[in-house]
Amino acid sequence: MKNINSGIRPHYARMICGMLYLVLCLCYGTALGQTPAAAPQQAPQPPPLPPLEDLKVPAGFTISVFASDLAGARLMAVSPDGVLYVARQSKGEVVALPDRDRDNRADRVEVVASGLTRPHSLAFRGDYLYIATNPAVLRMRYAKGKIEGLPEKFIDLPVSTTSHWTRSIAFGPDGKFYVSIGSSCNSCEEQDTIRTTIMRYNADGTGGRPFAKGLRNAIGFDWDPRTKALWADDMGQDKLGDEKPPDEINRIEEGKHYGWPYFVGRNEPNPDLKDAKATVTASEVVPPALELEPHSSPIDLRFYTGRQFPPEYRNQMFVALHGSSSRSEKIGYKVVRVLMKDNRPVGIEDFVSGWLKDGKVSGRPAGLAVGADGALYISDDNKGFIYRIS
Repeated sequence: MKNINSGIRPHYARMICGMLYLVLCLCYGTALGQTPAAAPQQAPQPPPLPPLEDLKVPAGFTISVFASDLAGARLMAVSPDGVLYVARQSKGEVVALPDRDRDNRADRVEVVASGLTRPHSLAFRGDYLYIATNPAVLRMRYAKGKIEGLPEKFIDLPVSTTSHWTRSIAFGPDGKFYVSIGSSCNSCEEQDTIRTTIMRYNADGTGGRPFAKGLRNAIGFDWDPRTKALWADDMGQDKLGDEKPPDEINRIEEGKHYGWPYFVGRNEPNPDLKDAKATVTASEVVPPALELEPHSSPIDLRFYTGRQFPPEYRNQMFVALHGSSSRSEKIGYKVVRVLMKDNRPVGIEDFVSGWLKDGKVSGRPAGLAVGADGALYISDDNKGFIYRIS
């Protein structure tokens, strides 16, 4: 076969090769012999907005999304400079959500602590941010609107690897530090005497002792701003059927026992422990101040202390019902207002509902916080939204 280049002079051949080289460089955007640049990556798409049209609030109120992409968001606290902080259990971190431009949307997500073991609850006091994790309460320096340094241990706590790992914290009107510690099981007699209690410590973490006992898992607690009375929710145990036992709202008083594990509901003997020798009698324990639907799973409990809501909603108790996990028909998945008469709870009414529709769940409310702006903020640890009710 005849060589196709036999009739082409060498300098023309070099010219043609050079032109082909330039064409290839223009096509690939790089010099031959080098790795072509990677194709530009598309920016991650924000998570879809929740079906806000399905969420119902009372007339005159508005619900919006303050922040998103925060799966595992549990309890919250507002810093002295008005920034919302959120404990992210699934990520092991605490984040700040500033809204400097005051457009009712978080400007960004700032991670202020990471590598934590199941952070669940937060509190600000003086120069510190306090963080309740599974093995301990930690604290970090807070100064001039910034979190500084690394977490340091404040109080050791019992470790839970299965049931009821949450630890909730708050400073009371008396300046003392309160910690709620749930049971280690579904139904059992605890060997550790600080489990199933709300503990009270001095402000410096010393002098801890049980303030109240017999609380299976009192995750949410808060003080009535008018009477200074302490209130807490409590989760009833599982595996006693769909309709037993009720979840609870309790008026917490120092030195009182609230029945668990020996009694459930209105001081009925616990059928799971019928052979156990109870250390208290039915007449010695405090029945629920209000019974909630069984397995509705109350998480946070907060009094609304802002001024933005109408007068009839101010100083009222709100509870986040996380939703049932051991029931044949789903219930809960809403935030309710507890109706009071003569300083006693007499019922509940829906405040935000719609996360459960036709048996399908679009969110699980967990934490509640009253913002510096007077709005009520709700964390959804399932879909990762922080809602703002104004």
